[in-house]
Amino acid sequence: MPVAKDALPRQRTMNGAHGNMITENDLKILWVARTLTNIDFQYGEDILSLDRSDIEVEQKRYIERQLLLKYRERREPYQKLLESLRA
Repeated sequence: MPVAKDALPRQRTMNGAHGNMITENDLKILWVARTLTNIDFQYGEDILSLDRSDIEVEQKRYIERQLLLKYRERREPYQKLLESLRA
């Protein structure tokens, strides 16, 4: 695949700035992103388990709302941290 000529100088500059090394900030971003992925995955598993359960529809709705609230509560501090690390 052809590479645009104007992209090459930017790539060299970016590589030269960090020397192809992952910075401490990059590692923090990766850790926080992985944590968010784990929270998302767990929420998905909980919702699937709830959908497969034999409880009443009204109870499912209540539990689903509670799961969503807990999901947002767990995710929020990591999302804020990720935004601050990217700034």
